[in-house]
Amino acid sequence: MSRTIKVGIIGTGSMGANHAITLSRNCPEVVVTALADMDGKRMEVLAQELSNPHCFTDPSSLIEEVDAVVVASPDATHAGYVMEALELHKPVFCEKPLAGSIEEIHRILSKEQSIGKKLVSVGFNRRFDPHHTAVKQAVDEKSLGSPLLWKGEHRNAKAMYHNTGAFILNNSAGHDVDSARWILNSEPREVYCYGIKSRETLGSDACDLLVMNLLMDSGSRALAEVYVNASYGYEVTLQVVCQEGVVQSNPVQLTTLRHANHRKSYVSDDFRSYFARSYALELQEWAASIAEERPFRGADAWDGYMALVTTDAAGKSLKEGTVCQIEAVKKPALYQEGVLC
Repeated sequence: MSRTIKVGIIGTGSMGANHAITLSRNCPEVVVTALADMDGKRMEVLAQELSNPHCFTDPSSLIEEVDAVVVASPDATHAGYVMEALELHKPVFCEKPLAGSIEEIHRILSKEQSIGKKLVSVGFNRRFDPHHTAVKQAVDEKSLGSPLLWKGEHRNAKAMYHNTGAFILNNSAGHDVDSARWILNSEPREVYCYGIKSRETLGSDACDLLVMNLLMDSGSRALAEVYVNASYGYEVTLQVVCQEGVVQSNPVQLTTLRHANHRKSYVSDDFRSYFARSYALELQEWAASIAEERPFRGADAWDGYMALVTTDAAGKSLKEGTVCQIEAVKKPALYQEGVLC
């Protein structure tokens, strides 16, 4: 009989609540037994939707009580809670970004290597989106020849917080970097990033549309558009140009209304509903990896590192208006393909 995995959720905002409910509804081997948040009222509302988990205002106490941890707190706190989980050798699923600085991720990588086991999983959920996995499969099969160009469009209806290039790179563009690395099976070598201010009403330092051009080690390219004020809704599309053909994702099938000489389709502005299936598959795989005591088949700490080192270089490029080299350390043996841990 399989054991029950006691999971604690740190952060009960949008993503924390989404992950808690998704785990409870889709992962029979998991029981969400603990929540932690400084906002007690918000935490209590979520607790009522679950099976009366223990509520904490101190995340450190939560980490000690559970078998595994989900970190969905404010970005600046991620690395600290991940390190606390690693100190106790507990599996931890962290929302992106994994950390706020390269130095923090170096400490995470070093700690995980000293343990000799991959315990950190990062929430790059597109790896579990059926549309993205279909593109990945087509590229890997090589029937179209080698991939030459990855092109992605990542659009939000309205920026939730800040319209600065740095915030967009850290909070949104990491998904696009990870998608390009994963699908092209190659690491980025250099980046050129430029920004556009879509409206004069935005602040002088605002920049709500970014374009990143990445040169990969394989010689292929990745071109990512990240637009956080697209107005019409939330949408992510993907296309890969190969030597002998092109493969692209099929967006969510939309209900179409035909009326009075017009044809209209509804587009959601909620990324959680857009990617609901991928979140469920991602967390099911995470729970299974813990139950079966094997590595998570999604993004790990190295992937979190590469996303941050790339977006940091993109931020430098955006500021200086030049192509910037991506200076990553050599990939440690623990994160090489085929390594058992």
